[in-house]
Amino acid sequence: MLCRLDLNEAVVQVELDAVDEAWAALEAVDRCAAQLGDAGLRAYALGTMGPLAWRVGSLQPPQTYYQRALAALGHRPARYKRAWLLDDLGWALMHGGQSVAARGPFEQVLALATEIADVSFMMRGHEGLAEVLLQQRDASGALQHARAALRLAAAHPGLRFREVTAQTQVVEALALLQRPELGAAIDKLRGMASRDPSARTAALIARSAARGYRALGRHDLAYAELERYLELTKSDAQAARERDAQRLQARYEATLREAENRELRHAAEHARLELAARAERQRALWALVLVLLAGLAGGGLFFGRALKRRRRLAELALRDELTGLPNRRAVLAFAREQFDLARRLDLPISLALVDLDHFKAVNDRHGHAAGDRVLQAFADAATHVVRGQDRIGRWGGEEWLLVMPGTRAAELPAVFDRLRQAMAEQRVPGLPHPHGVTFSMGTAERHAGIETLDALVAEADGHLYRAKAQGRDTLCGHSLSLVHSAAESVFQSA
Repeated sequence: MLCRLDLNEAVVQVELDAVDEAWAALEAVDRCAAQLGDAGLRAYALGTMGPLAWRVGSLQPPQTYYQRALAALGHRPARYKRAWLLDDLGWALMHGGQSVAARGPFEQVLALATEIADVSFMMRGHEGLAEVLLQQRDASGALQHARAALRLAAAHPGLRFREVTAQTQVVEALALLQRPELGAAIDKLRGMASRDPSARTAALIARSAARGYRALGRHDLAYAELERYLELTKSDAQAARERDAQRLQARYEATLREAENRELRHAAEHARLELAARAERQRALWALVLVLLAGLAGGGLFFGRALKRRRRLAELALRDELTGLPNRRAVLAFAREQFDLARRLDLPISLALVDLDHFKAVNDRHGHAAGDRVLQAFADAATHVVRGQDRIGRWGGEEWLLVMPGTRAAELPAVFDRLRQAMAEQRVPGLPHPHGVTFSMGTAERHAGIETLDALVAEADGHLYRAKAQGRDTLCGHSLSLVHSAAESVFQSA
């Protein structure tokens, strides 16, 4: 259970882009998983540490963490997870200038993806091999793999967002081959910009278009595209610096709040000791009635003020500052109380862990202020949907815990639908309407195999990960496998 708590903390910190906190949490997950012999959990922790390695100043390169993750899996099948790790390893080797070494991982990705019929990873394998062959100046081979990726995207519209990478490789291969269809390929590539307006996609298109125009001898167009690429790269670097500054500011504010909390705790302890000393003196001088009464009156006034102050602090400590809903401590206390009551009286109780899909994309594209407004919108939607005996609280980041006493698993699809409808109707300032923000839900109902609240939360958490793996905007639970498809989220391509 402690491993799962560390894992939840790591996921939250990664989504918040809190690099140092995420790294510490992932190291804790790695240690815990190694002690438990949980190869899958350890592979996940090490694989997630890979892309963070260079940002935290690790002495080991990113590819080391992917290799350790693969070693942790050993001979276990885990084909999907192995394909994910091999794909990341291949790109880490590419970025490290080791294109020859990267070819093997990409070939394994393609083989595994073909074996499990995972089209997304098949495209990744083709794109990775195309990139390797471009680095080795094998333009014909690169063109074959890039076009294979495009054919897969054309046959599966849900993967169209990956077409840009493959089309840039087509352009660069044709530029090396000096083929006559290069001009049409460049036009097709530039026409893809409207599908994904992100700065990263625009930069990829500009870079490859510049190389294509140069090969065609269109130096004026090549220069214009190169200038646009440099401007986009500069803007992206500036945005990254601003995110780092915001992260450092958040850490500073969190440290300041913790210092203030310590000061409040010290003051409360000082008040408690003072009251204890006064009580001792009063017991010693009980015969002095007038002094005792005066002391009691003074102590009562002080205690009353202290009690009011404590109540105010307790209220603040149990509410999420952003949304006004119960925070993790409060909703967990309610869940524990209701679980104990349900177990004692043999009553039904269900839990749901709710996680907003692609929330990091909202922050990256629209800013953290827009992300905060999305969280507030979800809180408002949930407040209007949950019943009087239910309670929902912020579990952490964009994750929520919904406690439903007296609710059976069969009722949960209706709860999911009501909550999804209410969220879809919310208007979020700074985002278009409909905003397209969706969420995934993992649920669990208490049954004979569940003896503790922690076990029930862990089951719901496992179903939440299953919902994420099934494509998000999904409800998963015990004896329940329902996928509710909504309109494609505007952030799906992020």
